Amino acid sequence: MTTPTAVPLRARALAPALPDPAIAVRSSGARAMTYGLLSVLWLACLAVPIAQTLTMSRRVAVEGVQTAITREVSDAWSVAFYLPAVLAVLILVFGFVGTRNDLGPLVVLVLPWIWIVVDQYLRGAKVPVEILLPIGIAVAFWVVQARVADLKIYALLGAALAAVTMALTSVAPTLMYMPQSFDSASDKTLTGLPLLAGAFSHPNLNGLFLILALPLTHLFERWYLRWTTAAVLIAGIVWSSSRTAFFGIAVWLVVILLSLVLRASLRRVLGILLLVLLAAVVIVPLVTRDPSAFTERGAIWLFNLAQLHGSQWIWGLGHSWYLDNYPMLKDALSSSAGHGHNIFVTYVVTGGVVLFALIALVLLRAGRIAADLPRREQVGAYSFLCVLAFVSISETAWRVEAPDPLFASMVVPLFVIATQSRRVSAPTPRAAGEMTGEPLTRRARPGRR
Repeated sequence: MTTPTAVPLRARALAPALPDPAIAVRSSGARAMTYGLLSVLWLACLAVPIAQTLTMSRRVAVEGVQTAITREVSDAWSVAFYLPAVLAVLILVFGFVGTRNDLGPLVVLVLPWIWIVVDQYLRGAKVPVEILLPIGIAVAFWVVQARVADLKIYALLGAALAAVTMALTSVAPTLMYMPQSFDSASDKTLTGLPLLAGAFSHPNLNGLFLILALPLTHLFERWYLRWTTAAVLIAGIVWSSSRTAFFGIAVWLVVILLSLVLRASLRRVLGILLLVLLAAVVIVPLVTRDPSAFTERGAIWLFNLAQLHGSQWIWGLGHSWYLDNYPMLKDALSSSAGHGHNIFVTYVVTGGVVLFALIALVLLRAGRIAADLPRREQVGAYSFLCVLAFVSISETAWRVEAPDPLFASMVVPLFVIATQSRRVSAPTPRAAGEMTGEPLTRRARPGRR
């Protein structure tokens, strides 16, 4: 009979973790399917802007002027809508029955869209199909349970788009640059070069698309991939001369620096930063009294909020208010007044305080989920949420309709973060450094991250 040998404490601490049956380990096929789904949604959302770039001249398609849409653009929209819709239906049909995921995160996530549908119905107005598609895609991600780490493919695709866009300026400048006749604010250039719009209808949209991909570069395990993709994205952002996106780089850098100097208190500090930025989304337009502030956004905020009276602050004026009243907004303000240039202003006008509260709830819930992720994913998710909150101060970065150019860069990563289950977000049975990117030191005690 052998006597059990005592295992030294240090040896036990360095031993690999035992498999946890509560943690879902994906097959290579499941991982490939997730990457495929993310890539298809990204490409679908870019189909319309690419078709517009190739078939409609920017010198003709002037902001605020009705322009005939080409057949190619119409066909691209159909593909961009029906392809994700079919994928969502197939995923629901074949995956919903066997799904045992926590329903709570999904319910919170789709509440803003459900409110818009209910609000439109109660007003006797038409419910746009573009509002229904995000609900189906959200449920599809809830079923598939894509990991936050999978979003690094969006950083890669965003960097590839920026690189191709900048390269094409030498051979197809009229397709990549914004002509003077479209945007007279040429003095806003940060590089001395024409404003880089790329495949998008405006340089600001190009900057927003790229800045929302920048935080996802942190998900790469290898440092040279992180900083190469980040450098390409930053170059594209600066070239677009979008002020909002440019200062968004500073927010991303703050989160990265905090992740380098903080350890145990990191998620608490990042949670506070997210709260502060969300508060700024509301406070900045409410306290602004100068119409010329924030590049004339002050005038848009003051005029928009002045349209609300009494209970309209609670329920809003309806989802289609900006579209229905665009001629009035254009005459009173400018051709760029087709939205509130702030997600609080835009959605309190269309859906009231109720809609904005639901949007804020989704962001805060996503932040709570991000706090429980492994460190690398935690930093990537929090930096994305903080950048999203920051750019929402001066732009309507949150999009509720699909397909939309920002749907891929804003809504899809948010869906992945907000539907992340604790069952799949816990570290897999590997050494800690493999999962988090930290040095291979003593394994954390059970129940700690």
